Amino acid sequence: MNPRPLTFAQPGKFEIFCHRSTPTLYPEEAHDTVQICVPLDGAQYNVTRQSETGRKLVHHLGARDVLAIPVGQPHCVNWRRTADIVSLQLSEAFIADATGLQCLRIQDALTLRDPFISSAAVQLRASLQVEGSPSLIFAEAIATAIAYHVGLAAKAGRGIRGAEHAPALSAPALARLERFIDDNLDQPISLTMLAKQTGLSLWHFMRRFRMSRGMSPHDFITRRRLARAQTLLSESRLSITEIALQIGMSHSHFSRTFLSRVGTSPREFRRQRRG
Repeated sequence: MNPRPLTFAQPGKFEIFCHRSTPTLYPEEAHDTVQICVPLDGAQYNVTRQSETGRKLVHHLGARDVLAIPVGQPHCVNWRRTADIVSLQLSEAFIADATGLQCLRIQDALTLRDPFISSAAVQLRASLQVEGSPSLIFAEAIATAIAYHVGLAAKAGRGIRGAEHAPALSAPALARLERFIDDNLDQPISLTMLAKQTGLSLWHFMRRFRMSRGMSPHDFITRRRLARAQTLLSESRLSITEIALQIGMSHSHFSRTFLSRVGTSPREFRRQRRG
């Protein structure tokens, strides 16, 4: 993979990286540690791995799919959309210690959809953006918690999930949805309202939207709200409260969400843009 800024490392136990990847095809490689990839909002990527029989297997993954590659397994990754990644290199002994097992061997690649791991990665990214570098205690706690969840999944014999077969939404349907969202950012927007714009049932709309945008409709709407807020903070003289109302949020919800997603408070963002 491209050079990645080191977040934290404890030799022989773990290394943590946090970086942004543009669409890139990374060459095949294998490692002497267990590789964990935690993709964040909007990610879409393919992983090609070599099975124990030598076959090349391709898997299409998204923002919810945490990927674990065992020691020594050849694999390559095609990052299809620009997105942030938190990646970890964990020793097998570190994972075994985290799970309380004397020995744990991860035999094959696996994916898991684990809200805890995804949330922990978001918290790590936020800590880096606000503080510059987390403490060793914080970094080790994150690595240990992720190792615990991955270790339990490996113990349970989890594998890589099957590919999603729902087709993506058409370009005109996506454009119509985005216009509707942008025109109604100051109002509550329900999934039912969005599904109605496409003429699909709620279930089929959600599956096809995720295939199209690599994230849930809720995450997409939040991104659009925050993009509008950043424009207003940079270009308008509206107060923070007025901007929150313009994007359909209360002042407190806006401030918390902005800090979590952008990494700084709305007030500090405005000061930096105008400074």
